Amino acid sequence: MGIKVRGKAIFWLISTVLSLSLAGLSGWTIKLHHDDQNIPSENLIGNKVTNIRVLKEKGFPFSFLVIGDTHNSNRATALIKRALKAGEFSFMVILGDFVNNPDIRQHLFFVKKMAGEIKPPFPVFLVPGNHDIDYDSKVKQIERRVTPEIYESLHGPRNFSFVFNQCLFVICGIDPRNRESYLDYLRKTLSDQGKGKRHIFVFMHNPPKGVGMAGSFPLPNEKQFFSLLETYQVTSCFFGDFHGYWRSQRRGTNLIVSGGGGLMKEWQPLWGKFHHIMRITVDEDMITEGMITLPGEVISFSGTLEKWLFIQVFPVVKDRGWIFYSLLIIFLFWAIYSVVHLATFSRWGRGQPKNLKGGQEGI
Repeated sequence: MGIKVRGKAIFWLISTVLSLSLAGLSGWTIKLHHDDQNIPSENLIGNKVTNIRVLKEKGFPFSFLVIGDTHNSNRATALIKRALKAGEFSFMVILGDFVNNPDIRQHLFFVKKMAGEIKPPFPVFLVPGNHDIDYDSKVKQIERRVTPEIYESLHGPRNFSFVFNQCLFVICGIDPRNRESYLDYLRKTLSDQGKGKRHIFVFMHNPPKGVGMAGSFPLPNEKQFFSLLETYQVTSCFFGDFHGYWRSQRRGTNLIVSGGGGLMKEWQPLWGKFHHIMRITVDEDMITEGMITLPGEVISFSGTLEKWLFIQVFPVVKDRGWIFYSLLIIFLFWAIYSVVHLATFSRWGRGQPKNLKGGQEGI
């Protein structure tokens, strides 16, 4: 008799823990669904004129962050949060591939994560990567495709520039349908705004073959590109695409590959293979490059589940949030029922004679 009572008590204990866990999960899902329905429309994410206006010029020195190929990863979230605790920054640039694929839900999750959770107190400018825009119908659901037009409606223009503290910053997007068009924008911007600037920084996704790192495709017209960097004395040019770190210098211009914000690929060499975010400190006559690294992998069950719910489940549920409230009520009633039975069998067990609680003596 004692063994049977103890077994039932254990059963209701497991039932209680399981039901309370599912109730907690339902409550958490309700909050996430509410956030999905209320993504901040006014935020500091993207290449917007309004984001330039909030930049605060305090003279030299100033610092900004650079990270690439974040792919909506838990690693990138951890890196950015760690960097925010490490000092004051004027802005951040993400060097493309900030989502896994050009799906509107991926982009909305990125904005939600940045504006709703990480909440950087400064603008975040974006370089479009080959995973960010659907140029050739990769996404099967037409309503979820992020075309160039939809991308710009979400994040601002693919080609973008601004002047900050006597320095020129230029973001160039590469259109695979017209891979040389970036040169026209870069040439015009450098010609119109480059004169007299203390430093010039250029940000792109695809690195040229000359920097020694393979990417999704090489930068077209490298000769003309390098000629522009030399002619206008560009200080530094940053690239992503390659998931790692590499740097060099060519005729006075620093060439830096910084794509360590997401998953490292098995086939790539060990050199530069680590997760990182860069801190660039700009003084009148000197540029300092610092780095925050993230050893090992970042495992976050809640982060992975949140991403899955946001991208896969919520588009199906849409505005029918009552589904999650119904599940919450069911699990809470289950929990109450389990607690009542658990208490009953616990009292019964405590009230049995000593020889009925144990093993063989009670049988």
